[in-house]
Amino acid sequence: MSTDWNEKKSHFSGQTLSWDAKDDFQRLLTIVQNDVVDALNTTLEYGFVLEFATNQQTFTNKSPHFWAEVMKSLRFTLIMKTARLFDESKDAIGLQKVFNILEQSPYSEDLRKELEICRDQYNGYHDYIDEIRTLRDKTYAHNDKKEYQYWKNPSDKDIEFEGKFWEKLEEMLIWARDSLLRMRTIMGDGYPVNIEITNDLINILTI
Repeated sequence: MSTDWNEKKSHFSGQTLSWDAKDDFQRLLTIVQNDVVDALNTTLEYGFVLEFATNQQTFTNKSPHFWAEVMKSLRFTLIMKTARLFDESKDAIGLQKVFNILEQSPYSEDLRKELEICRDQYNGYHDYIDEIRTLRDKTYAHNDKKEYQYWKNPSDKDIEFEGKFWEKLEEMLIWARDSLLRMRTIMGDGYPVNIEITNDLINILTI
């Protein structure tokens, strides 16, 4: 999936409000959108490092422990950041709660169609969101007792961070980013052209 903002600049052009000019609903959406972009950038960086380690094995094998720790750190960070965005617990500000807040805002009528679309798309990611939360709760944030006694629960399916799973995270975060930016535009706070981080890892070979 392309993440080139130059392809989408016209869609998000328009007025950009200063922080002081925003109301509380616009500020909330700005903060959450920044969190989404932060999580997306971490996910993209994970992909860049994974590709680099695969293509530059001679170089990475000079310090395999370092690169292993980089990969583990990025996995931990992107799972924790993404799980926060999709947290549905009572006291959390996740995307579902943001949708609910906006539905009660003065912008509710203007956002009605967009919120309906976003909720349908959110539900389409339900299985992946469940896996993210399970990874956080059972492996990354807590020492789940079943994980420490896995031989007693052979029927339990372990969730592994492998294959195309992280690519689905990237897709979800791009969806979340684009959805929030459309809402900001509808609410009169158009977002300026944004370019995500680029893959600059190859530069370390030319230092």
